[in-house]
Amino acid sequence: MENDDSLNIKDKDKDKSKKRKKSKKKLMPAWLSWGLSVLFLSFALTVLFSFLTEVSIKGSPVYICVIVIIVLLVLNIGCDMIANAVITCQPDVFHAMASNKIKGAKRAVTFCRNATRLGSIFADVIGDICGIVSGAAGAALVVYIAASGGTTIELIVSIGVNAVIGALTVGGKAFLKHFAMKYNKQIVFGFAKFTTFFKKEK
Repeated sequence: MENDDSLNIKDKDKDKSKKRKKSKKKLMPAWLSWGLSVLFLSFALTVLFSFLTEVSIKGSPVYICVIVIIVLLVLNIGCDMIANAVITCQPDVFHAMASNKIKGAKRAVTFCRNATRLGSIFADVIGDICGIVSGAAGAALVVYIAASGGTTIELIVSIGVNAVIGALTVGGKAFLKHFAMKYNKQIVFGFAKFTTFFKKEK
């Protein structure tokens, strides 16, 4: 009887510990945890991108600054394209490929199942950060170009550079959005296969 009582006490203690763990998990809702993760990820990537941009353009010729801006624009537009492709793609198209053990298919299924989060990371986090940093690089380009001119020249160059960056960013995203939705399977599978070179599928 004593053994039975001790077992019952242990079972009750286990149940209490499980309830405590569950209650602790409930203290941090999923939306809040995700929001905080995006906050810290955005901060870290902004610091990294800003640092790399500053190091690249500081004391460099004008063409280096232009190259940095183009790289940021391509990255911004490319990430937006991947985000649209993942969000609009269904995982069912990759199940048969995964069963045949085609490289990248399992990863593509995982991407599609986590489409909302991946779309947020690529479009909102990386895309917006690239937009902010490219704006800062554009400001540096304005300083280089208008260094020998007056206030009027600097104003005209500033408006022109910002207009070009904005037009290329928005226009590029609009142009590739249709492409991303039409060829979403190929884009998602290609990106998934590309990621397997860095981390193998389980």
